[in-house]
Amino acid sequence: MKLQSRVLLLYFIIALLVLVLIGGVLPSSLHKQNLNTVSGHYIDQLQHIDFAISNFISSVKYDVHELATNEDVRARDDAEFTSFLNASEDSFFYTIGPQEQEIVNILKGYQLTHPYVDSVYMGRENGAFIRAFPRARPTAYDPRTRPWYILAMSNPGEIMVTEPYQAVTTPDVNIGIVTTLLDERGDPYGVVGADITLVSLTNYISRFDVGDDAEMILADKNGMILASRNSSLLFGDIRSILGEQTEPFLTVNEGVIVLNDRYLIHYTSPELG
Repeated sequence: MKLQSRVLLLYFIIALLVLVLIGGVLPSSLHKQNLNTVSGHYIDQLQHIDFAISNFISSVKYDVHELATNEDVRARDDAEFTSFLNASEDSFFYTIGPQEQEIVNILKGYQLTHPYVDSVYMGRENGAFIRAFPRARPTAYDPRTRPWYILAMSNPGEIMVTEPYQAVTTPDVNIGIVTTLLDERGDPYGVVGADITLVSLTNYISRFDVGDDAEMILADKNGMILASRNSSLLFGDIRSILGEQTEPFLTVNEGVIVLNDRYLIHYTSPELG
């Protein structure tokens, strides 16, 4: 092959490589760079939101602890406190004494000043149950069998956050923040708690602006959807949305998942999990 032909062939190969670089590698590199920039921006936002939610939960924990140390709430003579153990919806009526009314006033005062808290309550070893506001329906009810009571009594002295659980007399799904009442010997004799519904949690995170085309979903460590503007998703399984992509979502602390030409940017709360 003549030198001139070799030079022309070399130029052709170089030009072809440049075209491949511009047409293939460079756009891919720019796309990855842009995606990293965008995902970094959204993860920063998610970290700020996580900070706000963690502070919100922490503040309720602190408040529940304060309620559990209140002398009126701790009153030991609970024989006459309201009980629903043998209640009949047709015939039940409240007979609240002065001591119980004082407790009701304390619980009600807290709930009225904390709009994202949906219920404040206390259960006792004898089955008594006091709420800030009357139950939706006075059906038979034993607080000692409920998830919030069992969790707290299994962890005396600790402030616990329950898994989401179904309410008895309403369609609400609740997350309870609970702690025990301890006597002088450190033995538990009751539980005080505050509930946040998934709807209230959604209302809380909806205050944060993540962009016009973005939607935020909050899920727990098992993939249960705790908050979403789409109410039909609440208490559902994230697997119904992510399918085969669920595993990296649940096991990787943060990242980007491509889902039907859309991007899901996820972040795991270090404190809440």
